[in-house]
Amino acid sequence: MKITKIDINTLKEISNVIRRDILISTYTAGSGHPTTCLSAVELLVSLFFNYLVFDNENFGSIHQDEFILSKGHAAPLLYSIYKHTKIIDEDLNNLRKYKSLLEGHPSVRLKGVKYATGSLGQGLSIALGAAWSRKYKNLPSKVYVLVGDGELAEGSIYESANLASFYKLSNLCVIADINRLGQSGPTMFEHNLIEYQKRFEAFGFNVILIENGHDFNLINQAFELFINEYSKTNKPTIILAKTYKGKGVSFLEDKLDWHGKPITKKEELELALKEIPNPNINPSDFINYKSYSVLNGITSIELKINEIENKLESFIKDFYLKNKDKNIATREAFGRGLEFLGSLINNLVVIDGDVKNSTYTLYFEKEFKDRFIQSYIAEQSMVGFMLGLSKNGFIPVASTFGAFLTRAYDFIRMMNYSQPELVILCGTHAGVSIGEDGPSQMALEDISMFKPLFNTTIIYPSDAISTLKLLFNVFIDYLKGNLRGVVYFRTSRPATSIIYDYNHNFKIGENTIIKETNSNVKKIGIISAGVVLHEAIKACEKLEKSENISFRLIDFHTIKPIKNIEELIKDVENFIVFEEHSKDGGIGESIAPLIVNKVKYFEIIGVDSIPVSGSPKDLLNYFKLDSDSIYLKIKSLKSII
Repeated sequence: MKITKIDINTLKEISNVIRRDILISTYTAGSGHPTTCLSAVELLVSLFFNYLVFDNENFGSIHQDEFILSKGHAAPLLYSIYKHTKIIDEDLNNLRKYKSLLEGHPSVRLKGVKYATGSLGQGLSIALGAAWSRKYKNLPSKVYVLVGDGELAEGSIYESANLASFYKLSNLCVIADINRLGQSGPTMFEHNLIEYQKRFEAFGFNVILIENGHDFNLINQAFELFINEYSKTNKPTIILAKTYKGKGVSFLEDKLDWHGKPITKKEELELALKEIPNPNINPSDFINYKSYSVLNGITSIELKINEIENKLESFIKDFYLKNKDKNIATREAFGRGLEFLGSLINNLVVIDGDVKNSTYTLYFEKEFKDRFIQSYIAEQSMVGFMLGLSKNGFIPVASTFGAFLTRAYDFIRMMNYSQPELVILCGTHAGVSIGEDGPSQMALEDISMFKPLFNTTIIYPSDAISTLKLLFNVFIDYLKGNLRGVVYFRTSRPATSIIYDYNHNFKIGENTIIKETNSNVKKIGIISAGVVLHEAIKACEKLEKSENISFRLIDFHTIKPIKNIEELIKDVENFIVFEEHSKDGGIGESIAPLIVNKVKYFEIIGVDSIPVSGSPKDLLNYFKLDSDSIYLKIKSLKSII
């Protein structure tokens, strides 16, 4: 593709317009990070006005180049660039105002912003997914991500650099704004580009050094080297640009104690603007929208929804008939379900954190190796990776031990703010029933981790059939437009018996009464899920035989949303929850606000102290979650009803 460049004098004038925008908008807002923005002006002006392949109508399309602002506090710079390239038409003086789309850090509410950024160290991991998607579809479009030197201290950056090199993402260009100053003082290596160079070369990157990151000749040369040469290698590229924080204003440039501080005095603003000529140009007049000549087809779901439903129902029936007398772990059933879904949904991609033989994603890998991504033990990058995939036409599913997802919580939080179409996280090895491996491997806080995230779905199946049904329902509901966003599946290690018939009708959010005595006397409501539900079933069978106690046993397979609570608690005044999760923030605390004012008695039996190693049987007994303990607990409540 032939590049028609804007002359350097015009680029300088455009930069002056951008700088003035940054100073005025942050002054008007009374807050923001102008000095952070000023250091990267030339880098983005060169990129957007000379090299980035895009148009304002389809900005962010996988057929165009993608830009990710990892240093999200440089939002005023991004907004000015977007304004003058006609991606947005917002009034820049509305920066940070209540309900303005120009938020303090980029939000997906604004056109042109695909990813919520601002929590540092995440943009590169997102770029992995964006670049991998283009490479998978054999598209010529490229991915650029602007990172700050402060966030180059984040370990997640190097996790992602490792993966970018391993997957030979030569369509990825990292632009590092090495402006020397962090929030509270100088960065680790200040302006020592060689230190950064050594690190990224060690990770397998092409490295381009720009000794003056405000010199358009050098910047243009760097982008042309990437586009014309390095993007054709098997390596990702990083441009290390020496810049100055606050560039263009003498009393801000390379000065400490200005991070996150706008000019607040009118006379100071006037002094600053005097140093930046006010060119008589409109940058929009110099836009040169570009496009790639070859557009490959986008991977999509080709079957009709009813065809997919029929095939899924047939699969579950066959699975049930073959396995109804076997014990199967929900983690394995989840893996089998993914394998079958892969044959129906050709934009399904599975990512695993080097535990595929425990999460059973190896079934999917065996059949669809080209759509299986090994993130290795890099959970933060795994989550960022899947967000980039989600925003570029794929449905990603990521699996690892539920306990290890806690390491990636900030990435999950920010992914949720990015409002992906559908991403599924499967956390295996829930609770103490994993046994001898001990508490470091036990997911005991995962429900409380996902529950506060807005609009998430949390599913905790108890047997193989409910796992398959609920997993398939997620996809069907998504295809019908009834579900989107972040979905968390909590699965268990032990193999358990099959509870449900293949004809059982599951609905996400509508939990199931699986056993109830036919009595008009007052009942005890028993709520559980996962492995402990099987223990509760045994306890209830014993109660039926030996005690005159009426009960209602509920499988609480959907922790969020909860849609049928009134039906579940009808005519029952006493409830007890048994769960292998911390008592804080688990199933019980999800239910409590909904029913405590409607029932007489409510208690949670869960994990209330740090576990130790032991057999699943011993650990369930220790926390009073085995069938004998459940039986005795319910028996002891006979007096209250």
